[in-house]
Amino acid sequence: MDAVIRVMLVDDHAIVREGYRRLLDKEGDIAVIAEAGDGVGAYRLYKDAAPDVVIMDISMPGRGGIDVIRQIRQWDSHARVLVFSMHANASYALQAFRAGAKGYMTKSSAPELLAGAVRNVAKNKTAMCPEIASALALTRLEV
Repeated sequence: MDAVIRVMLVDDHAIVREGYRRLLDKEGDIAVIAEAGDGVGAYRLYKDAAPDVVIMDISMPGRGGIDVIRQIRQWDSHARVLVFSMHANASYALQAFRAGAKGYMTKSSAPELLAGAVRNVAKNKTAMCPEIASALALTRLEV
């Protein structure tokens, strides 16, 4: 069996973080090792916890997730971030990928897709829910 993927959750809603944690705790190869409720805390905690994957919300009070992704990636160019957001449009996904995210899932995605996305991002592969893949493809077709 592969090593356990160590995950840090970043979302300003405690109940949402609890939901992610319960979902991921069911997976034998994923462990939630840290949680942050805002961007400033996420950056500090990332340095201490050194997770394999960060699951990052992008809409948070204060410092937004896109800025935090940039900051974490400046500190650690190998950081692997999976955005998990309510925003299901291509412009947010593009901003996240340009900031250094490796994946983008919407909160309306099927729950079982989250664990697969975490595994892909941990392997440094791109992960997207079908909704975002479709939105990004459509933006490429519009001229």
